[in-house]
Amino acid sequence: MKLLGKVALVTGAAHRVGRVMALALAREGADIVVHYGGSADAAQDTAREIEALGRRALLVQADIGNWDAAAALGEKSLAHFGKVDILINSASSFVPNDYFSTQEADFDKAVDANAKGPFVLSQVIAQHMMSRDYAEGEYSHIINIVDEGAFLPSKSYVAHSLSKAMLLALTHSQCLNFGPKVRVNAICPGPILKPPDYTEERWQAIRNSNPLQALGTAEQMGEIILFLITGPQFINGDCIMLEGGRKWKR
Repeated sequence: MKLLGKVALVTGAAHRVGRVMALALAREGADIVVHYGGSADAAQDTAREIEALGRRALLVQADIGNWDAAAALGEKSLAHFGKVDILINSASSFVPNDYFSTQEADFDKAVDANAKGPFVLSQVIAQHMMSRDYAEGEYSHIINIVDEGAFLPSKSYVAHSLSKAMLLALTHSQCLNFGPKVRVNAICPGPILKPPDYTEERWQAIRNSNPLQALGTAEQMGEIILFLITGPQFINGDCIMLEGGRKWKR
């Protein structure tokens, strides 16, 4: 187990990709703070799976888009475990709107959840990470989950795309501010899990249009997380694309 004795905080860990990443970390020995917004039952299921792996799980509900709630999430995690070695900013809000239909509430919802929350939570966690003593070559980690919208803005998700571009910029800023004890990177997934509102026909059309004629998987996100934490230690301030070359088709 490569992460035995480590503590990871995963936002949005109740279901979908957040859950998969939390379980991937737990399988490698990490204890997990399972953050969730409104999916209490799913979060409890995730916690039970983590505990079945022999790891500890702390459930914390928080509105990640609220400044005080995001800060409190970090403080509760540190108070319970005494440290956080790995922070995965995964929780996300998907606000569908075109440019001219976007209202202030839509804009705020996207930016608050996707950029402000990670900013505040990282502020709390990184200060503690930076105060610790490390052996040479040892680091704490912050990994931000961006998405294609940061590079390929969608006409149907204008505020969302903007907020994810902000999260990518935040990754670069954190890299500069949190070194040398904290490495900060991002992952940009493309089509890895079928959105609930997609038909199977639409989902397979995305497969067929990809240069690899393939779709990704949530499990591959877990693999990249572990690569960034346990792999080459000189990767910092970067963004790994998991989209099969899809960006070059547009």
